[in-house]
This record gives sequence, C-alpha cells and structure tokens, in this order.
Amino acid sequence: MKTSVKKIAALSCAFAALGLFAAADCGSCCAKDKSRNAKAAKCEKRIWTEDIEAAFKTAAAEKKQVFIDFTGSDWCYWCILADKNIFSTKEWADFSSKMVCLKVDFPRKNKPDAAVMAKRRAFAKAFNVKGYPTFVLASPERNEIARFSAGKKSAAQFISEVEKALPR
Repeated sequence: MKTSVKKIAALSCAFAALGLFAAADCGSCCAKDKSRNAKAAKCEKRIWTEDIEAAFKTAAAEKKQVFIDFTGSDWCYWCILADKNIFSTKEWADFSSKMVCLKVDFPRKNKPDAAVMAKRRAFAKAFNVKGYPTFVLASPERNEIARFSAGKKSAAQFISEVEKALPR
C-alpha cells in the first residue's frame, strides 16, 4: 500500500508540474475572490497547460477534447478581454474540467526561448491561425472540431457555444 500511495503522489506532482489538473477545486478560491490577483492567477494556471504534447496525450487518455487558446496574452486587447471576461471566471473554472485546456501564447515580453516559440508557431500554422485570439476545440488526434470568437461575450455565452460543440 505504501508503494501505491507513493506512486499516486509522484504522478500527482508530475501532473501538477505540467499544469494538467483541470482545477476541480479552483472554483472555491476563484469564487471568494473575483479580482485578477495572485490567487486568481494561481487558479488559472491549474486550468491551463502550455505543454502541447502533454495536452493531447492527456486528452487521449481521458477521452476529452482539447480547447486551445492561441493568444498574445500581454499585448492583444481581445485576448486580455477574453481572459478577464471568460477564462478568469468561476464559470470557466467549473466548465473547463470537461476538456483539456491548452494555452499557446505569443507574448511580446518575457518570450520563451526560440525553440519553444518555433514550436508554437508551427502548431499555430497547423491550425491555420491568422490572428489572436483564436479559440479552437480539437480532438485528441488534433482534428479541428470547432472555432470560436469571444469579442465582448460573457462567460456564460462563450461556454454555451463551446458546450454545444463538445461531442456527446
């Protein structure tokens, strides 16, 4: 039994390090504090992963779809608005567990190294991304299921559209 507990703890730590937990308990901390502060940012990190390969691997293992947010998180007005109005809400935190959420960021400040950016650009090209934000729902096999726009939609409106596109 000790071995099982150790293995589970090791897997939990590994998944947490990859950011693959979909924040089952995230709603509690986000519900108490709706402002964009450190606590809300911590919740968001539990919802999203930036590891492309791990996202699709997890989606296949869990028989889920991948929700991809192609974003310019630190410079794109519409990306920042979507983060504020949709992705930082309790509604999104609760809903996001139905999918694996992948953030593919193209920041202007604090850019990752050239190899990471090249991988992100190639991935965006494979999904025919022409601008930011671009939101795509994909199968674990990397086939596009649906594409969404957020604009000034509320979290409830956006979630309703994504919900309708999820395979039943």
